[in-house]
Amino acid sequence: MRHHIGLTRMIGRMTMDWQGGRIERRTRGSGWTRRVLPPVLGMLALGWAGAGPLSGAEPGTEKLSGEGWNEGAAQVDTLSSGESRDSRTPPPVPAMNAVRVQGAPPVIDGNLNDPAWEYAPVATDFVQVEPHEGRSASERTEVRVLYDDEALYVAFRAWDSQPDSIVGQLTRRDQQSYSDRVHVMVDSYHDRRTAFHFAVNPVGVKLDLYRFNDSQEDTGWDAVWDVATRVDDQGWTAEFRVPLSQLRFSSAPVQTWGINFAREIARRNELAVWAPLSPRDQSIVSRAGELQGIRDLYTRRRIEVLPYSVARATRGPGDAANPFFSSTDVGGEVGGDVKIGITNNLTLDLTVNPDFGQVEADPGQVNLTAFETFLPERRPFFTEGASIFNFGIGVGDGDGSAESLFYSRRVGRAPQGGVDGGGWVDRPSQTRILAAGKLSGKTESGWSVGALSALTGSEEARIAHADGTRDSRTIEPLANYSLLRVQRDFRDGGSAVGLIGTGTFRDGGPSAELGLRDQAFSGGVDLRHRFRDNTLEFKAYLLGSHVSGSEFAMERTQRSPARYYQRPDAEHLTLDPTATSLFGWSANMELFKVGGGPWRYASLTQIRSPGFEVNDLGFMPGADHVNQVGFVGYRQTEPGRWLRNWGVNANAWAAWTFGWEQTGLGGNVNGQFTLNNNWNGYGGVNVNASTLNTTLLRGGPAFRTERQWNGWNGLNSDGRRDLQVSMNTNWSVRPESDSWSFNASPNVRWRPSERATVRVGPFANWRVEDRQWVDRVGTDNGPAYLFGRMDQTTFGLTTRLDLALSPTLSLQFYGQPFMSAGSFGEFKQVNDPRGASYAQRVAPVTARRDGTGFVADLNGNGAEERFRNPDFNVAQFRSNAVLRWEYRPGSTLYAVWGQARDHFSQDGDFRLGDGMGDLFSQESENVLMLKVSYWLSP
Repeated sequence: MRHHIGLTRMIGRMTMDWQGGRIERRTRGSGWTRRVLPPVLGMLALGWAGAGPLSGAEPGTEKLSGEGWNEGAAQVDTLSSGESRDSRTPPPVPAMNAVRVQGAPPVIDGNLNDPAWEYAPVATDFVQVEPHEGRSASERTEVRVLYDDEALYVAFRAWDSQPDSIVGQLTRRDQQSYSDRVHVMVDSYHDRRTAFHFAVNPVGVKLDLYRFNDSQEDTGWDAVWDVATRVDDQGWTAEFRVPLSQLRFSSAPVQTWGINFAREIARRNELAVWAPLSPRDQSIVSRAGELQGIRDLYTRRRIEVLPYSVARATRGPGDAANPFFSSTDVGGEVGGDVKIGITNNLTLDLTVNPDFGQVEADPGQVNLTAFETFLPERRPFFTEGASIFNFGIGVGDGDGSAESLFYSRRVGRAPQGGVDGGGWVDRPSQTRILAAGKLSGKTESGWSVGALSALTGSEEARIAHADGTRDSRTIEPLANYSLLRVQRDFRDGGSAVGLIGTGTFRDGGPSAELGLRDQAFSGGVDLRHRFRDNTLEFKAYLLGSHVSGSEFAMERTQRSPARYYQRPDAEHLTLDPTATSLFGWSANMELFKVGGGPWRYASLTQIRSPGFEVNDLGFMPGADHVNQVGFVGYRQTEPGRWLRNWGVNANAWAAWTFGWEQTGLGGNVNGQFTLNNNWNGYGGVNVNASTLNTTLLRGGPAFRTERQWNGWNGLNSDGRRDLQVSMNTNWSVRPESDSWSFNASPNVRWRPSERATVRVGPFANWRVEDRQWVDRVGTDNGPAYLFGRMDQTTFGLTTRLDLALSPTLSLQFYGQPFMSAGSFGEFKQVNDPRGASYAQRVAPVTARRDGTGFVADLNGNGAEERFRNPDFNVAQFRSNAVLRWEYRPGSTLYAVWGQARDHFSQDGDFRLGDGMGDLFSQESENVLMLKVSYWLSP
């Protein structure tokens, strides 16, 4: 459970596992949401509000002046603090006139005494979004705006009656912290759907992001811009310069842009804005004010070049007899990125031989399922501007939210082929990205466009045989990955239609040998429509997929965990070993109440045919389902005597296969609260009925699961304090099989100074699973499906240190030891998979150890069958330290040190002390890297 200060509001996280028939609230919930929102203004994206109109406060319309401000400048006012309006009536749109710079542009130094500012209109009279929606801001804020042919200039004067209480945490760029902050949001397309968002805190730490779909955020977007701040005895100031090359706009001679300003006062947990926003509505960009009369912007071809050079040294353990082993490996690479402005509003990004050595390592985990683990994207080329390529196809949050037609980690993935036989093998850990490009932006006619193409190289494994001969084998073919996304908005962004298409092309020869599909396509149409005063939203899509390859590749596709065509009891599925292609389709319909009062409800229907397959470029664990979900919730945000806000929710769902086998039925209730002292908590209880699981036996018949109860809860202390403590737990129990689990994850966050933050998060999990998959064993009577009773213990400790020496120089450390051990016993085989009781579904097996595995009489005829020993003990340590220096705008130097240790044994007993001792007694692999990039904009 994460908790952020200021604008961050985690408004609910939901996970679904339709194979297990589960849908859960994992964190403090306040209604249905498909994702955990990023920090800035996230609380508004699916925010909720208390009943009643906007309430008034003491008038705050006196005009204050300070150093550098002209008291006679025109004021741009919004809602008078004493006014109120019906909660379903959108507030009037405030507007200000755009003024060109007269004479020399402002010097960006935080002093607001430049003569140019005297001619700028002033935006003032901010109103609160929280804690008291609609009331006047507790402190006065004035904002001025200018522009010229080069840049947009914005100046904030944030008056403060207690300047010694202004808070500014020195952190790395884009890192959320406990700080005062000012924001400017620019909808330069004026489409009321997208915007460029810039923010800074009093010590000059930048934050920027790209807004899309009105309320969603792309925090991977980074622009090159300048800002300076100063703190004085009247408050603080911020002076922005945003080059027009970083914005996207039309070529019209006279333009109107959307614009809004916001201010956070950390000590009061206050958010105030110029153009009013309401947590009742899922609207941010569409509620912006207007910057009118922008004239005759000079347009020129935008070109940015970012070459890089990297030097790397790796030292690690190995076997001296291995001809490929070198205790120290030294190398270097060069590459670069190019950004070209095709028009004012279309940009082409190119990268050649990209390097991502500064990216943090993935956390440790043990996957005991048949499905792959989703790993979040961390590589800058793919995270920057990723919003246009997002096309989610999942249901809920958590694992469900990861499902998408575009999963960028498919590009440059670990090679998929293996090498059989003895000898030494040298294989790359990742596929090289030779080149990639993406085109994004918006046309003059209103079409949003996103196109991406990437070329990855053929990867070879080198083999040294015992007889001294050597050869190589292709383990990943040459491949191209492409995606096209277009969308058109109507009704000022209230409605939209779109198209999407993806394609994967692999070299056919190696693909056939490796069992990989040589071509894969997916695509379709989607629409979105808001109605009833923007309080209801309907969404839908219709998609198709077509994959082709050798008979070997297509049989693997049919037998994959996503569909299991070989299931013996699935009358609606037929395995065709001669097939060379597979077609599938999927449809989705959603209706959400997104505004208009504290009540929320939603209904969702999703259909996915067995043949639907998008995993060549997307992420999709399973197909063959019909899902129906319903939700209702209530949330109150108007502070009361004890509570700042609270909410309760209820969810229900059901799922079937295309053969109408019921695979899910359940529901939950959950709630959350925040006290007026800023402590907060959450909790929920969930129940899953006994239904069929079509994947548990991994290609075998469907198995009837037991009823399951599970719950979750957590408590977080006041995040405004230097020391914050939180505790999060979850549990589950299935009484019929005597299976249970419990997870605890306390977290401590300490700010020893305004420059440093330390986070320590131990986590522990205890799990007893009576039907953990072990093996499928062939017998004279057909296949036997074996379970074991697993006793698993997992422990880890995540440590992070963030030290900022300046707004452009920072040091970050990440370290995580991880250990998980599972011991198996009480083996059993499936007897009647659809039996009425658990005892009917499984039968005990008497097994004995034999060498490295087990043997058992599975037929009762005295003939013993062998199966593997499933015990495991996995330990790993991953750490990296990154020194980052932005030595000039857009240009960065990285110094990176990383370390890895691994240990594995088939001893299933968990011994924390001995296990950690074994782990840290292993020789480590150490990587030292120096990377420098230089930003050029001719």
